[in-house]
Amino acid sequence: MSLSYHQRPWTLLFLLVIVAGVAAFFLQSKILGWMPPCQFYRWTDLHCPGCGGRRCVMMLSQGRWLEALRMNALVIFCGLGFGALLLKETWREWSRRGQSFALSPRMGWAIAIAVIAFWILRNLRFPPFEWLAPVPII
Repeated sequence: MSLSYHQRPWTLLFLLVIVAGVAAFFLQSKILGWMPPCQFYRWTDLHCPGCGGRRCVMMLSQGRWLEALRMNALVIFCGLGFGALLLKETWREWSRRGQSFALSPRMGWAIAIAVIAFWILRNLRFPPFEWLAPVPII
């Protein structure tokens, strides 16, 4: 029996993430040139939760884990969480076991609070919180 992508959405997403990762690896310099700088930072001189995320992803694609962590730790932790969820749900689709993922309201609020806390803490100008801000490009 042939299954369509409608019946395996997590598998399709898994394949799309792999393709995006390969593209990021091979098109590193071009991708950086295509993306505009953070307008929130430009207007406020404050780092948004995503500031440094683009450089973080590029450094991850080069295997520079510690430098990527220094650019944006939130991107790495969200990526690890999303990757674990993606693997779990893809496995569930193929093994036909378990219940599908559902985000509870409590988990949604916890994620929102964590992102807001990261946003506030990375803009404090004293150690250890200033270490959460991305390293400026020299």
